[in-house]
Amino acid sequence: MPHYLNLQSKVFLVVSLTTLCVAFLLASDTNTPSALLLILMIAIFGVPHGALDTLFAQQAFELNTVQRWTKFVAIYLLLSLLVFTFWLLFPTVFFIGFLAFSALHFADDIAHIRPSILSILYGINIILLPSIFQTNHLTTLYGYLIEQADALILLKFMQPFAIVVASLTLIILFMKKNQIELHHKIDMISVSALMLFIHPLLAFTIYFCLMHSARHIIRSKFFFMAQSNQRFMFMLLVPTGAVLIFCLFTFANMPANQLDENLIKLTFVTLAALTFPHAFLLNKVGFIQYI
Repeated sequence: MPHYLNLQSKVFLVVSLTTLCVAFLLASDTNTPSALLLILMIAIFGVPHGALDTLFAQQAFELNTVQRWTKFVAIYLLLSLLVFTFWLLFPTVFFIGFLAFSALHFADDIAHIRPSILSILYGINIILLPSIFQTNHLTTLYGYLIEQADALILLKFMQPFAIVVASLTLIILFMKKNQIELHHKIDMISVSALMLFIHPLLAFTIYFCLMHSARHIIRSKFFFMAQSNQRFMFMLLVPTGAVLIFCLFTFANMPANQLDENLIKLTFVTLAALTFPHAFLLNKVGFIQYI
């Protein structure tokens, strides 16, 4: 597994560096990425890692009958519906809570780094760093999901916190430089650079697809070594197809006006609704301890 993770890390680094170079050379063009294209990339390359929840659920709850599978799917969808309902009722409170939860979830990318506080700081940086140099873009994106006034207040508090967390991360990296493996340093620096200097939607797409999702799939393949390649791919592709069909159906019925806003909302709600049960399953089977 380390060989594949190192290869994935190198691919992510190359793509990140290329994106940063292009962004600096053609700043005006790269600062306005196509929301439709990026969200399509998230759906195709990011969602599949959550599709493997079927394998985790089967191991956690011994889903060996149709009745048990039906019950699991019903509960999973119910939890997703509750997440969606909570967002509708309390959008700002939910949004802040989801950002904090996402930071903890993203920390699992480098869960075994030492000192362990760095994994938490890594996850927090993914959420906070865009607020330093990408404030205008974040204001627009956040304004699609919560009230514009709330978005401005939130970003006002995020900026100084982001600077403190980034500074603390650099201090620990410097003080513990001999204890931290090189590939972990590269991962942290390349992710941080993306979040600082690239449009938040583009930066998140690259991170989510080529770091978070890709790393999860690689680890899952080794976690389920007993599963055949055919079964692994089947369990990967079928739920992904279902999510894509749902997204395409929703997109086809969207009003033509405010397309970017509606796409951002659809992506956020879908990811939020799937992330909570997804994280619960990973914890249930001890996947984080395994990686």
